[in-house]
Amino acid sequence: MVRASFQAGALVIALAAGCVSRAAALDWPVASRVITGTFGEDRGDHFHNGIDVAGAAQPVRPVLDGELVFRYEDGADYTSLPRGVGSFVVLRHSPHIRTLYAHLQAGSLGPARERYSATDLLGVVGETGHANGPHLHFTVFDEEAGSTVNPLEFLPPSPDHQAPVVRRLYAQVGERQVPLENGTLLRPGRTVILADAYDLREDVAFRWPLGPAAAVLSLDGREVSRIAFDSLQVSRGHTVLGGTPLALRQVWDPGGLLICGSLDLKPGDSALRLAVRDLAGNEGALSVALTIQP
Repeated sequence: MVRASFQAGALVIALAAGCVSRAAALDWPVASRVITGTFGEDRGDHFHNGIDVAGAAQPVRPVLDGELVFRYEDGADYTSLPRGVGSFVVLRHSPHIRTLYAHLQAGSLGPARERYSATDLLGVVGETGHANGPHLHFTVFDEEAGSTVNPLEFLPPSPDHQAPVVRRLYAQVGERQVPLENGTLLRPGRTVILADAYDLREDVAFRWPLGPAAAVLSLDGREVSRIAFDSLQVSRGHTVLGGTPLALRQVWDPGGLLICGSLDLKPGDSALRLAVRDLAGNEGALSVALTIQP
């Protein structure tokens, strides 16, 4: 069974101090919030290691009191600094927890402080660096666990009543991806299952796919694999998902399909089911009845 487990031990301990619940431990860094990118999404050559929050030019504030680690104004000499994030600020909130606020508006950072309270201004939402439109990229680092974690696990929940979507399931047969429908015939043996699966924004009328929070693949009522988009770690120089560990192309295929896991198909009739969840607890699922040839 494949599992991606949550490894952010230091963050859990830090946020649990004072009996603060996980869901309400942090404040949102902006007042007006539209989630346009979720944690663990495929960004072509890397996992998305935070969330994107769109909005007009609005103030960005710390999610907790913290001390300044580093800040960078877009256009300055970057030498070996990370590229693409534009103007950004990094704060430390405990010995091991840091937060990153990126793509801030040029010239909006203001005077540097040694410490920031949750009411202080870090900057203004912008589109510096590699950004398609104004938005804030927000990342939470747990240095003790050596991971980045899903910020939506720790931010106050936003209203979400729309279930994720599983549009289609596929079986990888050689070089082909065979669409699965009720009655599809497959040969016995080890088979990789993929899915066109995503979460949706409920604030727009058009299709804006977002990455899910978790996916569970079952065969004949038995869980076969589980993927949870809750943490990213570096293993042997590559970023992998949680404690699995799964690299980018072991989770997302180049065409944007979710790689759900592999099955050992045996002759006879079988029921395949993929359930996809978001962090609000909404679930979308698709079941398919298969016939495995003798």
